[in-house]
Amino acid sequence: MSCEESSLEADDDECRLTTRRLILRIARPDDARDIARFADDLEIAQMTSRIPHPYRLDDAHAFLAQTEDELIVAITARGDGAFLGLCSLAAAGAPGTAELGYWIGRPYWGRGFATEAAQAAIDYGFAVLELAAIEVRCRVINNGSRRVIQKCGFGYVGTGLSTSLAAGRVASETYRMDRRTWQSLKSWSTPR
Repeated sequence: MSCEESSLEADDDECRLTTRRLILRIARPDDARDIARFADDLEIAQMTSRIPHPYRLDDAHAFLAQTEDELIVAITARGDGAFLGLCSLAAAGAPGTAELGYWIGRPYWGRGFATEAAQAAIDYGFAVLELAAIEVRCRVINNGSRRVIQKCGFGYVGTGLSTSLAAGRVASETYRMDRRTWQSLKSWSTPR
């Protein structure tokens, strides 16, 4: 997806969303080496649906070449530009609904980067893409991701099975946020 197609803010000839500590920008071919380095971690692969294991440089190039129908952004550190992980919004089953995805490289776990990136993607999805709802899933054993989802304000929908390329059929939880909930969360956090 190009900058014009995604409506990401163009800044210094680059499309990006900026948060307090992060810059989320369109993932590009030169991110492939960093993607492959972090995504080749078995624990990361097993907690996602689309990352096989092992994950090689060719896998990263193929992934980046097939992202026209979704918004894939690199999560980078605002200070030094270090690549931290990926975040995505992809069309889900119902019209006007997207699925949020994210992963952070192991060296950056536990610092709140996934929550900060997810919140920026959620705001972008509702404010710019005008989505009706955003869904997100996590494995039932992924306490870190569940905490990110809860901090973002998603409501629990149910537990079921999903497919992970690295782990096979796994138990997963589905969460959902509709536009009205997002608007309420935003109004509660606005200083008066």
